[in-house]
Amino acid sequence: MKSIPKAQVKLNSQHQSTYIDYLIVGQGLAGTLLAYELSKLDKNILVVNEEKKFTSSKVAAGMFNPISGKRMVIGWKTSELLETSQKTYTELEGILNKPLFHKQNIYNVFGSVKEQNDLSVRMEDAAFAQYVSMEVKEEANVKQAFSAFEIIGSGWVNLQNLLEGFSQILKEKNTLLNEAFDYTDLRYENEKWNYKNFVSEKIVFCEGYKNIDNPFFNWLPFVWCKGDVLIIKCNITDKKIVKKGIYLVSIGEGLFKVGATYEWNDLSEVPSEKGRQFLTEKLNELLDTEYEIVNHIAGIRPTTKDRRAIIGEHPEHKGMYILNGLGTKGVMQAPYLAKELISHMENKKDLENEISIKRFSKS
Repeated sequence: MKSIPKAQVKLNSQHQSTYIDYLIVGQGLAGTLLAYELSKLDKNILVVNEEKKFTSSKVAAGMFNPISGKRMVIGWKTSELLETSQKTYTELEGILNKPLFHKQNIYNVFGSVKEQNDLSVRMEDAAFAQYVSMEVKEEANVKQAFSAFEIIGSGWVNLQNLLEGFSQILKEKNTLLNEAFDYTDLRYENEKWNYKNFVSEKIVFCEGYKNIDNPFFNWLPFVWCKGDVLIIKCNITDKKIVKKGIYLVSIGEGLFKVGATYEWNDLSEVPSEKGRQFLTEKLNELLDTEYEIVNHIAGIRPTTKDRRAIIGEHPEHKGMYILNGLGTKGVMQAPYLAKELISHMENKKDLENEISIKRFSKS
């Protein structure tokens, strides 16, 4: 079994300074994978994270899908992202000794004859067709008047297991502060970032929605999007992800995550009746069997106007970086983005324009 390096940060008394290589703010998906990759390089890290029961990373079903959106296009760097993701999450499975990576086809139900015809045309593109199967066996208890197709190379990652498992490792190594980050206590002295009694070469903000409170990066054009998710119990296949407008991802014991809504105005983290109603209407249209709603949760996604993540160094503050804006493609993109940011920070590798913070100007 593989393991991450065993070096620990020894926390000193408040009157002494503890020197570290990286201070990471946030331990959602982005912060977790960044911390993991840095630990593999024997970097001394400290993660500051206010533990909450529900965050966007914990609420999300953790799906990865090579086909994007209603227009069904192959996403940015799909092949490379899938390869990097599988390798990273499989490594972490061995370290955490928890099931994480679940490769499952998406059983995508057609909504009309037009959708069938549109897909038939798309299948003429070999690059697209490699991820699609038109020959499928009908799944029980799913309404499918116009049949279905399957997306190949898809699946889901158990983010709850990942975040909780890695948090436990950080605690055991004494490299996790479970508290809200205090921006007023951060200062730059002698070309180092000082936070409380820690002195760090670099600081990386991986805060997701909490970036809304960040005085250093609040000028970036994030678009916050609330997503409601239901946990239901029902009798359908647990071998595939079922999708038609909404998704149903099996999380074991007959339970499924059902989502998700896209709400741009109500940004409270409280589940909404509007979201519940939308999801139940979609479930009633899709399922030909009874179901029980076990729970209703919600989180705020960190998305961007151009639907690309934002990574890189602050234009004015040396040694201050961001890794955020992963949005709905976070599970598939995060392992690659973490590696790219580290190569940029450690080896001065240029970031690709599509993801670099430099595509935005600070005004």
